[in-house]
Amino acid sequence: MQRGRDDVRVKVRYTADERSRLSDLEQVRIRTAGGFEVPLMSVADVAFTPGYSTITRTDGMRRVAVSAGVDTKKANANEIFAELSASYFPALKKRHPGIFVDLQGEQKKMRESFGSLKIGFPLAVLGIFIIIATMFRSYAQPLVIMFTVPFGIIGAIFGHLLMGYDLSIMSLFGMVALTGVVVNDAIVLIERINENLACGVPFFDAILQGGMRRFRAIFLTTVSTVGGLAPLILETDFQAKFLIPMALSIAAGVAFATVLTLILIPSLLVILSDLRLLIHRFRHGRWPNRRDVEPACDRHADPLGMDPEKKTLPPVDLCNLPQ
Repeated sequence: MQRGRDDVRVKVRYTADERSRLSDLEQVRIRTAGGFEVPLMSVADVAFTPGYSTITRTDGMRRVAVSAGVDTKKANANEIFAELSASYFPALKKRHPGIFVDLQGEQKKMRESFGSLKIGFPLAVLGIFIIIATMFRSYAQPLVIMFTVPFGIIGAIFGHLLMGYDLSIMSLFGMVALTGVVVNDAIVLIERINENLACGVPFFDAILQGGMRRFRAIFLTTVSTVGGLAPLILETDFQAKFLIPMALSIAAGVAFATVLTLILIPSLLVILSDLRLLIHRFRHGRWPNRRDVEPACDRHADPLGMDPEKKTLPPVDLCNLPQ
């Protein structure tokens, strides 16, 4: 009851003697809508059942939490949840229409992580594309470089299958980190090929020399990355089990993407050059020289058209610098 600014609690109940015995419930009288008092036993069926010591609620609804541990050597938690969601939960809701089933715990954390990845991963890929496009002054070559990302993810999945690990949320985090790692080898290779073209090397020779020139750097980068993560992947301690899927995604993805970088990237550059030739043929009605349609050939050209002899500093021959 409200009294001024204070709340006064009023409790109406039977005397201590009248509520000291369980049999007194039979004497309790219930007032009906017509104003008559009738015994409780005449209007209700009373049964003895176990009671709950506490009742927990979520958003006003009674909650019963069911939890279990999964032996990862014998079962997969995602497969168990998929089977429960497909068969058991619908049957349970059919038997009890008012029930509401919600997956919490690791499943809730995974849903939240997936929600953040849906936003963060495209932004990361877009940021990588913008940086590469700025460096190469091209929109086509960054697309060639980004082709290594899905193949790196495929390699990460193969690595999990080979090592006998299930994909987890940490595996996905490793794949996101892999996105920024696998493009490094492609950047190094394409940069060398562009520099060869700028120095006047024929197109196919520029690709061949670029692959030979950067093979050692790409190979050593992969070996050092995989070798650095190998102790973590092979660790048997229980505390390391949480991080192994992430390390496995990075190591397997880099190893798989390295082989494809040395084969796929040169092939895609040739295909891109063929497309440029075809576009030039449709526009001008003639087939040009392959070097004429490559933007990298004009990398060392003076954009202002100034005479190098009038500059205060002598021009630098970038093609003869130590590589």
